[in-house]
Parts: sequence; structure tokens; C-alpha cells
Amino acid sequence: MSIAGVRCVVFDLDDTLWNTLDTLHAAHEAMVVALGELCPDMQIGSRESFADEMKATMAQHPDRSHDFTFIRLEMIQRLTGSQDVARKAFDAWFARRNAPTLFEGALEALRALSEAGLKVGTLTDGNSDPTKMDGLREIVDFAVSSEEAGAAKPDRRMFELCEEKSGCKPAELVMVGDNAKKDVAGAKAAGWRAILVRPPQNAIVNSLFDLGGGGGDGGELGADATVDHVAEIQGVLRKWGTAPSSVAASMAKH
Repeated sequence: MSIAGVRCVVFDLDDTLWNTLDTLHAAHEAMVVALGELCPDMQIGSRESFADEMKATMAQHPDRSHDFTFIRLEMIQRLTGSQDVARKAFDAWFARRNAPTLFEGALEALRALSEAGLKVGTLTDGNSDPTKMDGLREIVDFAVSSEEAGAAKPDRRMFELCEEKSGCKPAELVMVGDNAKKDVAGAKAAGWRAILVRPPQNAIVNSLFDLGGGGGDGGELGADATVDHVAEIQGVLRKWGTAPSSVAASMAKH
């Protein structure tokens, strides 16, 4: 099944399907609680100090800086001196990281695309795993992370792995995300189409938790369509499918 030649829609996760800062704040608090129980004598620093420690760990391991699971584990182990404590504290963080509150209507939008016969994938620089999330695990056909691909967006390897897992050609894939540089430019360079989702006002870019370098500048430049919510995606695809061939080829802004 395809709509306007599209067989697979690939979604970014953070600030596309849920609010990243809300999720990371909750995950941080879960980690702090776990550390307080595991290391009652430990002086637990502020969010800012933990962010600085994450950045220091990334600088120590530049070849693994895209792998936030490795970086966080290394950071906690360095601070606590215990691999066991690091794993338990990370597990508390990771459990909360994988329990986000999706934007209203997001789950229904992805389900509708799946029910329309399209493949649904996810592509993230973070370490959220949609295959572990209630609701999403039943919808998502495949998931790709920077840890698995060995690089972060907009690196071509991320998009090639999606092509491999989906069994689709670049022209049959559409990337949906909130970051113009990583999601839109990365997809277009790979030969995909791209739809930009305008990020929430309190997006992660340039925030304390933005360890991946942001890259959201560029606005809507290069996107084949721009929307406010993922619920609009199927409408964009159907609009492409009914447009005159010359218009569909240019994929004018939605």
C-alpha cells in the first residue's frame, strides 16, 4: 500500500511525538531518587552539574558521543565508583524515559497511518525505545537509534538503516520531525521527502538537556510540507496524491 508513492513514514520521537523536556525532567528525578537510595551519603548535584558531567563524559569518549546510553552509564559509574549502582540508577532513569506522555492525538495519528497500510518507523538520536512503550509497540514496524546506527542525524547511516529495515527505496520514505537540520536536511540529503513538525515552545533545542548540539535553525527551509501536529500527516500525503503531477513533484508547502 502507498499514498502518493509513500510506503513508509518515519517519525522522530522527541518534540515530535512528546515533549522532551517534560520527559527528561521526570527521568532525571527518577535517577536522583534511585541514587539517593543506593548511595545515601552521596552529594547529589543539580541538573546543571549532571549536564556538565554528561558533556565531560562525551568529551572523554568522542567516538561514543552519539550513544547516550553509554555516556550516561559511564557518567554515573564515574560519579559513584560502582558499576552496579550505575546500572540500577540508569535503569530507573531509562524506565521513566520510556514512559513519556504523548501529545494528544499522536498515537491515534500513527495508528491511522498503519491502518491505511503504510509502514511506520521511528528514527531518534536519543535512547527512547518505542518498542518498549505501551501503544507504540503495537504500531511501530521498526525503530532506529543513533546507538544502533553508529552515528547521529543527519548522518546518512541513520537513514540507510531505515531503508534496510523498511525494505523501501528512498523515494518511498517520508521523514517527520521537528528539527530542520537533523530531520529535514538529513532526509532530503538521503533522497527522502520530509515534513517538518513545528516544535513546542519549550523544545529541547538550546536547553540544558540539549547535549546533541541542537541544530534546529533553518526554519521550514527545505521541508516538503510543514505542520503543527502529526495528526496532519495523512492529510498531507493524500493532498500530494491528488495534486497535479507538476505540483506533486514539487511538493509545495502544506
